[in-house]
Amino acid sequence: MLTRKTLYACVGFIVVCIMALSGCAGSAPSSGGNGTTLKVGPGVDTANKTITLGIISPFSGPVAAPIGDPLAKGVEVFFDHVNDNGGINGYKVKFIEKDSQYNPQIQVQMYNQIHNQVLMIADSLGTPTTEAILPLANADHMLLSAATLASSLARQKYVVLVGTPYRLQVENAFDYVVNTLKVKSPKTGIIYQNDEYGQDGLVGYKEAITAYGLNDVGQASYAVTDTDFTAQVSQMKAAGAKYVFLTTLPAVTAAIVGTAAKLGYFPQFILQSPAWANVLLGIPALKPLFTKLWVVAQGATWGDTSKPGMAQLLQDVAKYAPSQQADGYFEFGYTESYITYAILKKAMANNDITRDGLFNAFNSLGNVDLGGLYPSVTYGASPDQRVPTRDSVVFQIDPTQPNDVKPLTADFTGTAAMQSHF
Repeated sequence: MLTRKTLYACVGFIVVCIMALSGCAGSAPSSGGNGTTLKVGPGVDTANKTITLGIISPFSGPVAAPIGDPLAKGVEVFFDHVNDNGGINGYKVKFIEKDSQYNPQIQVQMYNQIHNQVLMIADSLGTPTTEAILPLANADHMLLSAATLASSLARQKYVVLVGTPYRLQVENAFDYVVNTLKVKSPKTGIIYQNDEYGQDGLVGYKEAITAYGLNDVGQASYAVTDTDFTAQVSQMKAAGAKYVFLTTLPAVTAAIVGTAAKLGYFPQFILQSPAWANVLLGIPALKPLFTKLWVVAQGATWGDTSKPGMAQLLQDVAKYAPSQQADGYFEFGYTESYITYAILKKAMANNDITRDGLFNAFNSLGNVDLGGLYPSVTYGASPDQRVPTRDSVVFQIDPTQPNDVKPLTADFTGTAAMQSHF
């Protein structure tokens, strides 16, 4: 009878050829804990004890510097710490990273390049880009950790959501205006990106109109390729909107705020979380205007070491990324990785680190403590249960603070967000 070592020697050349042609290694048994058999699949190298995960994110283009780069760095730094502290049952985690340019077609191309080489996608950034690869991931039984809060993804079995969906961010924002600030029937409007991301914000806005008695005076969309927003801002000004919600990306936020100032229009802009990035404060002419913005988001205050997760994050930044500045997207990527780690650990405990093994681990994951960086998340089988949190914090931009924001509210869940169904 052939030993495993002999067998590998005999077929090694054939295996190398097959992997070169297909990029895919089939599941193979290995030694698990307590002498049991560990079932493994693509992305798992039992000889070198490594688990390879994918990151598909914009590393070039206008979304890269404000969002894609720091978010991916947060994922990397989290697993740098894991790898230096024994890995996952002795397995080190490594990454194959691809640039999506925030383009759905390129996202598909990048996924096809790496899908046979990775166990799961640990970071897929963007709503339209993540939506583009869903059919492929479903066919591959590939878990996607989504760096997007699109509420529609709660209905996707292979998608792991991390925080409060965009739709509920909008609802919580207007809960704050009406129920905390006591502004009754406020004149409101929304400017939104005309894609899956923007539509999610629009759904939340329409639900908020009904739930809070908003006096909606305008809904204006823009295309991803647009660079001039005079028409949208002029519409809001002419209608007299006092509170304007922006479901945008950072560069568009800057353009809208700047355009409004030129037109002598100064409403209270309220930003969905991806609409803001700290790098915008580097625009001197707009910095005074930015300090009046509100952002609806989550996350512990950078530097708040009363949260054990933040204390560890700061230690890891000092060790692995000393040039990293305070950044909410870095914090999101780092926090997102708590969940990826929990899935991998549970799959390993089940002696099944195939893709189906990861899916089963995720479905039975239950509660995950995020170290206080975000509220603890809980997962279940139904779409409502796959929305991990429903809370928000309303922040105001404040360059004197460590992460350039100060909370206007405690962490809260509004009445509409509490009752929303997916």
